[in-house]
Amino acid sequence: MLFAALAAAALLTVACGKKGDPQPPLPRGPNAIKNLTVEQEGDDAVLTFAFPDRLINGAPLTDLFEIEVFRLSNPPPAITSPRPSTAGGAAPSGVSGQSSTSVAALPGAAERRAATNVRVAEEAFYGAARKVAVLSLSAISELTRGASVVYRDPLSPLIAKEGKPTPLAYAVVSVRRGGETSPLSNIVTLTPDVAPDAPTDLEAFPYEGRICLDWSPPQTDVLGRLVDVGGYEIYRRILPQDEYQAPLNPQPVAGLSYVDFGAPYGAPLVYTVRAVLAKNPKVEGLPSEELPVLYRDVYPPPAPTRLDALSEGTRVRVVWTPVDAGDLAGYLVFRAEGNGPLARLTPAPVTDPFYTDDAVAQGRRYRYVVRAIDHAGNMSEPSPEAVAEPY
Repeated sequence: MLFAALAAAALLTVACGKKGDPQPPLPRGPNAIKNLTVEQEGDDAVLTFAFPDRLINGAPLTDLFEIEVFRLSNPPPAITSPRPSTAGGAAPSGVSGQSSTSVAALPGAAERRAATNVRVAEEAFYGAARKVAVLSLSAISELTRGASVVYRDPLSPLIAKEGKPTPLAYAVVSVRRGGETSPLSNIVTLTPDVAPDAPTDLEAFPYEGRICLDWSPPQTDVLGRLVDVGGYEIYRRILPQDEYQAPLNPQPVAGLSYVDFGAPYGAPLVYTVRAVLAKNPKVEGLPSEELPVLYRDVYPPPAPTRLDALSEGTRVRVVWTPVDAGDLAGYLVFRAEGNGPLARLTPAPVTDPFYTDDAVAQGRRYRYVVRAIDHAGNMSEPSPEAVAEPY
């Protein structure tokens, strides 16, 4: 009996130690970025893709280190042809933590060929492409807009070097802190348009509440060829700002002038204008020479159009029509006795369109005028004169 039990245990030990087929190591790299897009804005290729946050196995990516940006000029069709959606590796079944009793089907010849084609295309892309940027974690943070990363690749040096617009292909790769890289992202292509040259002769004409801008159009693009301009974008910055924000105009301006009704008084302003292509308004040309403007408020408000002085015994009530001015600070009241000179009665501007003068004597003649004043200290012309004789 003892011998039989030992023999059974030995057989069990041998059975448990049987080796199966070798398994590949679990993938450790980030998942491939699959939603890369590119379009031209101005003289930049703008790449947009979702912030990488997953590993190939579906686990969260918590140690992103950098993102590498690759660019390929004149890409062959074999590299940029559509790729299967499984490029970059699909998460294995069961990574969500839920058990499953289904058995995954082995890939057939078609799937193997597709995977091989993807790998060959990636190798060909890596062999011919140039790494144009390595985005550190801090740079990625600055370039993140919501859930997407937006990177701008300047095209002007490339077009100037090639002498013509060259088709381009882009792809990106994310890298973990330990050095593990993701598969290549989807490959996107762009054929840049050549941007217009800069507008010239930019001039500014300040008026009350507005600055009028005029300029001359560019005749050629940046390569010296005739250009079809579709409009203009107008930019303004307020010093000490270093960069322009969005253009002042929501749509390209068709003419050669623009009126800026929102220019603030008192701050040093800088303007520039860019032309856009008629066939692609997102392609802006070179900026015009910057034009500084010091927009001071030297424009007085209008004067009150009517003034009445009403005698009420020992006082005079002065009433006038209100003034419509956005920067109105109030009104100043002036009085003269008889034919004497006018003297200011109100030390500070009054905000109501009336004033009571209690410092009068019966039987004397008084003349009144009122001036409007704005917050910059500009005074209007005097109102019509009103006369009162208290009794």
